[in-house]
Amino acid sequence: MRAKIVIVMILVILFTVFVSQNTDMIDVSVFLWKFQMSTIVLMSISFFIGIILGFIVSAIFGSPKKKISNETNAPVQ
Repeated sequence: MRAKIVIVMILVILFTVFVSQNTDMIDVSVFLWKFQMSTIVLMSISFFIGIILGFIVSAIFGSPKKKISNETNAPVQ
């Protein structure tokens, strides 16, 4: 558990450094819309959408091992 926390903290620091170095304004085209946006905002939005989609996919297609291990520990009647 502690290793996961350290890895997440390192990744957050690396992401923050990477994003802070990209401060230019860019043109964004989404279907029929065109607008300018800071690269920091665009990368942060993409990052958080990726995290949310990752949680959704892992919840839907999660490992069935947890369910199996809980069933095997059930008392026998």
